[in-house]
Formats: sequence, C-alpha cells, structure tokens
Amino acid sequence: MTLARHAARLFAHSALVFLTLACAAELAVRHVDLPDPERLAQDARLVVGEDGTILGGHLSADAKWRFEAQLKEIDPAYLDMLIAYEDRNFRSHRGVDVAAAFRAVGQAIRHGRIVSGASTLTMQLVRLYDPRARGLQAKALEALRAVKLERHLGKDEILQAYLTAAPFGGNIEGVRAAALVYLGKEPAELSVAEAALLVALPQAPEARRPDRAPLAAQAARDRVLANLAARGVVDKRAALRAAERHVTIQGNALPNHAFHMGHRQEARDGSGPIETLLDARLQKKSEQIAAQALRGRDPGVNIAIMVIRNEDGAVVGYVGSGAPGSRARNGYVDLVRAVRSPGSALKPFIYAMAFEQLIVHPDTIVADQPIDIAGYRPDNADGVFSGDVSMRQALILSKNTVPVMLLDAVGIPAFLSRFRTVGKPLALGASDSEAGLAIALGGVGVSPEQLTWLYSAFANEGELKELRLAPQDRRRSLGNLFSPAAANAVADILADVPPPAGRARLAAQDGSRRIGFKTGTSYGFRDAWAVGFDKLHTVGVWIGRPDGAPHLGAYGVSAAAPVMMQVFDALPVPPKGAAAGRKPLGALASPRSLPERLRRFGSTPAYETREPLEILYPRAGAQIAARRSEGETISLPLKVAGGRPPYRWTVLGEVLAPERTGEHWAAISGRGQIDIAVTDADGNVDTTTFWFE
Repeated sequence: MTLARHAARLFAHSALVFLTLACAAELAVRHVDLPDPERLAQDARLVVGEDGTILGGHLSADAKWRFEAQLKEIDPAYLDMLIAYEDRNFRSHRGVDVAAAFRAVGQAIRHGRIVSGASTLTMQLVRLYDPRARGLQAKALEALRAVKLERHLGKDEILQAYLTAAPFGGNIEGVRAAALVYLGKEPAELSVAEAALLVALPQAPEARRPDRAPLAAQAARDRVLANLAARGVVDKRAALRAAERHVTIQGNALPNHAFHMGHRQEARDGSGPIETLLDARLQKKSEQIAAQALRGRDPGVNIAIMVIRNEDGAVVGYVGSGAPGSRARNGYVDLVRAVRSPGSALKPFIYAMAFEQLIVHPDTIVADQPIDIAGYRPDNADGVFSGDVSMRQALILSKNTVPVMLLDAVGIPAFLSRFRTVGKPLALGASDSEAGLAIALGGVGVSPEQLTWLYSAFANEGELKELRLAPQDRRRSLGNLFSPAAANAVADILADVPPPAGRARLAAQDGSRRIGFKTGTSYGFRDAWAVGFDKLHTVGVWIGRPDGAPHLGAYGVSAAAPVMMQVFDALPVPPKGAAAGRKPLGALASPRSLPERLRRFGSTPAYETREPLEILYPRAGAQIAARRSEGETISLPLKVAGGRPPYRWTVLGEVLAPERTGEHWAAISGRGQIDIAVTDADGNVDTTTFWFE
C-alpha cells in the first residue's frame, strides 16, 4: 500500500469519525432539554417614589436580592470588561468555546493542575438555571444545553439573563442587585474600580464577598485590572488609578424607607417595581421625625404619620410605624390603617354639618354648662364650664358640651350616614340606631388614614377626593362631604387654633393663617391625635400604644401636634392660608347682626346648676400599668367633674394643695392598691380605688 493511499484511508476514517461525532453531537443537542429558568423567574422588587427614587426593596419569593438586568442600563465599560475577562469569544462562539477548551486542557496537562477554565457565559447561565454536582458528565450536559440555548436566544438575551442571575455573594444575585446593595448605585454609574470588582465577584462569590472579605475582594479586583490592562482592554493608567482606589462597601446600601407602603402595594400588584406617589424627600424626613418623636417614650408606644396632597388625593407621605423593626412597639403593624378612637378630632365634622344646615352660625352664642341629654352628661376635659361662648370659641377651645348638643340637633343617623354617602363609614360597636352621643367625643373607630383623608375635605372646600396610592390610580372626586361654605367656615375657625407650646403660628406666602388643625385625646390617654391642613397638604399624626393600653399624659396637643408641625415645616409653603377659600361663606359669613333664631343655641346659662361631684379618672377598679424602676415616681392625671371648685385631692392619705381646675397631676411612687379622694368647695366628697402596677 502506497503512502498516498494510506493517507487517504486515514483521512477518510478521520472524516468518518468526525462526521459520526458531529452527528452524535447534533442528535444530543436536539434531544437534550433546555434549562428551566423558572427557578429564577421571580425578582425582588424595588419600592420607588413618584419621581422614580428608590425608597426600599422587598426580597424575591426565594429570599434573594435579584433584579432583572437591562443592558442599556448597565455601564458599557463594565460589559466590555466582563466579556473580555470571562468569555473573550462570547460574540463569536455558539455556546462552547472549543479553542478555549483545548487551551485549558493543554495548560492543565502542562502544569499538572487547572490553570484556566473554559466555561462560557452561556454555560455558566445553564449552570445557574439548573445547578448540578460538578463532574465530566455534568460538564458535557452543560455544554450541550449551552449550544441549544444559543439557538433559542440571541447573544444580548443570554448576556442579560446571565447578568440577572450571576452570584455575587450571600443572597445577592445579578449585577443590579450587587451594585445597589454593595455600592448604593445603579450599574450604569460604575467607576473603573467598581466595575472590576463586580467582574471579579462571580468567580468566587462567597470567598470574595466584599462586605465580609474586603481584602480578598480587593485582591481579586486588582488581578482583573492587571489582566485587562495587559491585554489593552483597560487603559494602563486608568487601571493603576483604579487599583489605588478604595471602594467603600456597605452591608446593605439599599435604602430602607416606606416599609409599610411597600408591603401594602406589593400585595396589590405582583411584579415589577412597586410604584408609589410618595415624595422621597418628604418620606425620609417624616420617618426621621417619627423616630425622633419616639425617643424617651415608653417602649410600647408607636406613631403613625400620613400626608395627602389635596389637589389630587395622592398619598405623598406614609409612616406606618416610627420603629418598623421593633417588637416592643409592634413595629410590623401598619398603624396608618389601625382603627382607634379619635377623641375630640371628630368635632369639626359635627360643626360643619350644623353650619351646613344652618342650625347654628359660627357667631351663634351657646351656654357652655353642665348638660343632661337622655342621661348622657359629658364634662369638659379641663372640668371648667365657661358660660356663654360663640360656636367659634367652643370649637377653638374644644368644649365637649357644645358638639354633643349639636350632634343631638343634627341627628346621629344623619351624621353617620354622611360618611357612608361620601367617604368611608366610621367603625361602630353597634348599629347607627343604637349609637349614642358619645361618638361626638370619640366613641367611634377611625384609622389615621381615614381621618386624615376626611380632613382633606376642609382644605378642598368640602370636596372629598379618592385616595391615590400609585400612579395608575385614577383621579376621582367622590362629591362634597360638606357644602363649600360649611367647610370654609370650619377651616377658618381651625386656622385660629393656637399652635402647640413653643411653636409660632405658621403663615402662608401672603401672610395669612397657613394651617388649620385639631387635636384629639381618647379616653384614658390611649390615643393622641393631630390632624391639620393648608391649601396644599393634609397631615395626620397618631401616637399611642398599638396594644391599646394607656399612654399616660399623652395629649394630642402636647404629643401629636408638635410632630404634625414638624412635618408641615418639611412641606412647601402655600401662597394662601388654609381658610382662604375660592368660594364665599355665604350665609355663614359674619354679618352685623344675626337673625333671631341664630343668635343663641340652646338654653341660657344656669350657673347655679351643679352636677354631682364625680372622679372621672382613674375609675374605680382600674388597673394602670407604667414602666418604671423601683421607687421611681410617675405623674398620674386625676380628673373630676361636677361639684364646685376649688378641689382638694387626697392621695394615699396625703392632702394636696387646692386645685381650681378639674384636673390635677399627682406624683405616685407606690404600687398596688391606690386610694384617692376629692373634696369640693361645698364639702362634697367622692372616692375611688385603683391598682397601679
């Protein structure tokens, strides 16, 4: 056999073997199943404000920080560095880089160890989709699947999928998550040093995790820079400067704001970013104000803040808890939606309905005196009756007797039905027909969200607009809660309410009264409220214990109102004040003289009428808990109604100095059974016993 014939036969055999192997490989590729990307299908979600600012994030269903990568939103220099370092022939190979595989085998034989790998980005993506134990069989299957995947996806799609799923240490997957969590920036904003760091991490994500192994991460980054500089991918001077830079790494640089709004909206919409209408700057400031307000307070106390943009009903501030992670404060409960007693905060709505029906006028005179309506005998919070006052004064002074009389005149069913017709029903423990006059003083349930929303009607001349939490929520008017004249009359009065102690009255740009507000304190100091509005925004604040226990000494005016004013300080100043309405007051304007029927409401003062002396707080048998160390003194409010001042209290046998008002703060250091008594100017005595824990 000649040499030529032998060579021809060898070539034919080789060609046959090659063709056989090629056919076998093709058959294998055709029959191998594609990797299932479902395992990585659900991304984490970012909470974003109205302007797109990232406020926070929520983990994916498998507890990962993973966000879909978009090539157009990633620094092109990083992409060039990644491909050059990980898979230089990515754009030309078909899933497997044969040349790289032969090079890797040759290096391994020559050095007796693995010097370089031959996995392409496509093969790595296959392994991310379907992790398997390492070995030759797994590697062969990975290569076949990579070839098949390249036939179904384009190069950019493969690169994008890899950049979504690549591991970066811990529960961080994908380049966007790594950039946001480690660096606090988007991957489009990377420096050369940061880009090289992110190129290095997926090769050994746990060993190089920069928040736990910063030296290993930096060394790997420097090797990437040196390699790419030697090959001309990165300018050598730029690489040297980058290697000298210290990259600041945070354990979690992702913002952590709008916790409760994020969870609320996440349940509403299942994928993509969680879009809100929150003002990012205001949200962060409100959370800061809330956290500061809790300092020094009982560990069980918490706070809720809500801010509404009056123009379109958008919720631009939402603090469901001042301490979202606190177990002691029940921080995971969204207190913006918790139903509580509003105390005196519902009074303006009673006045508005009475004004609307012309039952009374803001200048109508009424006797603030003890009353008895079908056995219901409310007392004023300070225990003092002022005699003749105008309706304006009665609302500003938050008298209790007057709104009870007005509610009786308006009718309880009519008052309650108004909130069902326009708005949202108030929470009652009974039917409308069984509800009593106590609802005027807080005997009803309402959430901070609902109360703040209802107050926005005063800023909008009676119109109530549907709340909007997300950009897709439509703008819609629900109609008028009150007539424009009645709403403006109440707004005008509330704008005259004195600011809390230590605060100056805020003014609009034209110098007019800027804010109208009302405070409320529920029975037993369980809830402290302040809700206010100007032309642009309405702000609601609630402070109390989520478990419903008393928060001793926390009045709306002293606890909640200062917080509300701080929020208004962070809001833009409107051109006009809260009471500067577009529509006139009409019949509710102040005339020179009122019609006879509107000059006085109710009976004339009966100053000699005395109600029986009665201790209102603490009630007999009450159990009062307060956190304190052994021997620490606690100030406890004592309240009395009826009788004739001055009042002289006796606490644990000690007779205290006379008090002209119906409220006295007593310093109590004891525990267990506490006996108190009060004596009025006529010698009448009332006693009570309670337990102090």
